[in-house]
Amino acid sequence: MTDNDITIGKIVGSASHVRYICQIYGPGEVAQPPEPADYAFGRFVRVPLRLSPSRADVALLAPAASGRREGASDALAPSTGAYPRDLVGAWAVGLIYDTILVNPDFGTLGPRLSNEAQVALFSPDYLTECAVLVSILLLGTTSARAGPARVSHGVPPLVPDLGAVVAPMTDAEVRAFHLFSDAAQSGETRPYLHMGYLPHAIAQVHPLLPLAMLHTVERLESLFPENAALLSIVRRNFAWRLKVETAG
Repeated sequence: MTDNDITIGKIVGSASHVRYICQIYGPGEVAQPPEPADYAFGRFVRVPLRLSPSRADVALLAPAASGRREGASDALAPSTGAYPRDLVGAWAVGLIYDTILVNPDFGTLGPRLSNEAQVALFSPDYLTECAVLVSILLLGTTSARAGPARVSHGVPPLVPDLGAVVAPMTDAEVRAFHLFSDAAQSGETRPYLHMGYLPHAIAQVHPLLPLAMLHTVERLESLFPENAALLSIVRRNFAWRLKVETAG
């Protein structure tokens, strides 16, 4: 698999039209389990939008690649990209802003008949009850077909399906999502940095979202060094707002 083929999990629920919950793949669920950095706080991700009637949540299987990571299971080897880019009309672009660890066993600390190793051997289904969930805020959409991408910032008109595969975005994809261009009078295009999702993101009520936006601005400073002065002003404004809100 290449970096563009890595998937981190699937959509299992939502809190609103723009806030979704993704369950991270665990060991044995896919041939190449995601690394923690793939679903870290402030990571940009993409999710296929619902462009047709819902389909069953089934795995798309293909032979596992011989060059997979050491120790990875080949029980489920998703086909390249799971949702091929040339077959999907649009992706929702989102930002990971929260992580929740689910452990149903917490609070039941009584004696057990089996130790941890025996439970893994005789009751492997029990292990799936523990999960890592990440919260994703949708920031806009981007096309996935060949050719120039069509990007839109703000609330996506369509929503992902339950079971939709979530994939991390590369630096090149993040840069393309933020790079707009207008035609000048001479007919030439003038690319510029655009963050049209900021009003939408700021309007969401969650204590970690301002920090996620601040993290995003800091990342864009490294991706758009030519806009360092502008992004520095935006970053200072976010930092000032966080201080004011913390002080009450």
